Amino acid sequence: MRVRASLLALSLAFALPAALFVSPHSPYTGPREAAAAVSVVVSLDELVTSSSYVVVAKAAERQSMWEDTPSGRRIVTYTRLDVERSVVGEPGTQVWVRTLGGVVGDVGQWVSGEAVLKPGERSLLFLHKTPAAVVVTAMAQGHYPVISTEGGLPKLAPSPDAGTILPRTGPSIGAREVLVGATLSRALVAIEEVKRAPRERK
Repeated sequence: MRVRASLLALSLAFALPAALFVSPHSPYTGPREAAAAVSVVVSLDELVTSSSYVVVAKAAERQSMWEDTPSGRRIVTYTRLDVERSVVGEPGTQVWVRTLGGVVGDVGQWVSGEAVLKPGERSLLFLHKTPAAVVVTAMAQGHYPVISTEGGLPKLAPSPDAGTILPRTGPSIGAREVLVGATLSRALVAIEEVKRAPRERK
């Protein structure tokens, strides 16, 4: 049942983003109204078990381009991550990750609910390897920027735009509730606990 719920949550997270094309030469100053992405809250257990890699990494160079996807032709961005620490899997010292949206020429595409990987930013990332590319698991729910605090302890922040996250029934606690505001060290301990815990499989 848990695996089935995980697959449903992830399929909803990937399948329903809404996009907005914006030209830098357009006369208006802000984006027009667009429906937000809709996803079901994902637990930490689901994030870990659905990810090929979990890493602490810094975003480096990125390249945006037009690409044919199952939902049509759209702009995607490939970002090179320099891996500082691998918690799950062995991605190597660098991994390229594809996210939806970006800017090509004078056309930009913003996808609400997608992870936004900013060059130079350090993050905890849950990554899923597909036949076509490595993507962020559950989009923004799999991306946690690492921020500095006054006390000097690095803590996790939410991804800038998670879109609309629907609650779920059952006892599961959303990964964002566990990770946002936690110190990086505590988050890594929580992930290790998930890796060690026995899992129900059907």
